Amino acid sequence: MNKIKVLVVDDHDLIVLAIRQVFSKVPDVKLMGIAKDGDEAFQKTSDLRPDVIILDISMPGMDGIILTRKITHDFPETKVVLHSALVSEEFIVSGFEAGAMAFVPKNFKPGQLIEAIRTVMKGEHYSKGFVSEILIENFLKNKNRRDGLNHRLTDRETEILGAITEGMSNQQMADNFCISVRTVEAHKSNIMKKLKISTTAGLVVYAIKNKIVKI
Repeated sequence: MNKIKVLVVDDHDLIVLAIRQVFSKVPDVKLMGIAKDGDEAFQKTSDLRPDVIILDISMPGMDGIILTRKITHDFPETKVVLHSALVSEEFIVSGFEAGAMAFVPKNFKPGQLIEAIRTVMKGEHYSKGFVSEILIENFLKNKNRRDGLNHRLTDRETEILGAITEGMSNQQMADNFCISVRTVEAHKSNIMKKLKISTTAGLVVYAIKNKIVKI
């Protein structure tokens, strides 16, 4: 049987002991090592090349979110499971955005940590209970925000906004879209009114920040 090689990153001895006990009863999981801080974890990841890292968010030195981003970038074959007592929308969303494939709060049942390990080894994300609720709520909130912005601007206005972010002049936009300069100015005026922004620089910042256009 090929065992799943796991590195545990946590500076709390009791948590590490509890995880050891859980792993000792699971035939397909092997504990490869323990790291107490972010720097040690990154080095051991490089040396041991574990399949999965069980990673706390709050620890000395490099925090878990930054470490997740570094590991998933430098060692994409290694899956990150965040295992933390810090449970909030900010940490959960930031963790998944950084590349983690699972988030298991420390107050969850031990069996769910094993379930998470096996799930991410299949290339699937894992979240249960209120973690899933937070992720769904965040997705819907962002979707509603994007949909609201898209419905607010017409297709032509979105094209004009894109041209503005590229630094095109009114004349260049008129030539590009085969319309008059006066029509371009009218579109810009409508965009500013709809978005309640009074400067071209403000439009550029708003468009980039809200990902209305790609640059």
